[in-house]
Amino acid sequence: MTKGPVVPLTKEEMDRLMIEIEKTDDFDYMLFQTLRTTGRRVGELYGVEQKKYLGRKLIGHRTIYIRGKKVRIDRSIPVYKKMNVWVNGVQVKDIDFEKGIMKVWVLKRKTDMQDETILTAEAIRVIRAYINRHRLKLEDHLFRKEGRGMRALQKIIKRYGKKAGIEHEITIHNFRHYFITELKRKGWTSEEIIKLTGHKTTTTLAIYDHIVAYDIRDKALEAIKDL
Repeated sequence: MTKGPVVPLTKEEMDRLMIEIEKTDDFDYMLFQTLRTTGRRVGELYGVEQKKYLGRKLIGHRTIYIRGKKVRIDRSIPVYKKMNVWVNGVQVKDIDFEKGIMKVWVLKRKTDMQDETILTAEAIRVIRAYINRHRLKLEDHLFRKEGRGMRALQKIIKRYGKKAGIEHEITIHNFRHYFITELKRKGWTSEEIIKLTGHKTTTTLAIYDHIVAYDIRDKALEAIKDL
């Protein structure tokens, strides 16, 4: 999750951004086109870095009273060490081109399991072309490439944003916000959207809803004209 409020991209900004990416790098275009049209987290496509649990770190304490007796409660947080080993992530074999379905790894009930997401015809075309051009095998990770780590991807998308003339700062997570916001504008319910995005509840989906005042201007003006 990104820090601070996310400024949603308009469709016009997204189109400009994708044009800039397409003419620059085929891997980046494949990745960001997939993110744009699936609303999935980049970690579900790229994979996640394995971590080793080291224990808990004391960060402070608070005092409460139980039956009039003062009791000190220590506050701690879990500490992990990154292992520089990546797991999961989409492999070529995880895509069913005939059905237009891609399997992604998600964490549900503290267990890694595969979920299905729908691919558009354009996403299928781009992915297929990339696989053929680079002669990828079934076991190859599709969205993981040398020199395109998670940090690099964040820097890359910012550079693309500047080239596309987008004034506000953007991150990879903007694609997830964009996907959800556009579906909301098309009248999709939260219950329908979470089936595509992998959210656990509609409550967690609420922070992505960027329906702005302009979107409901005409409806609002009609409702309030006689107030």
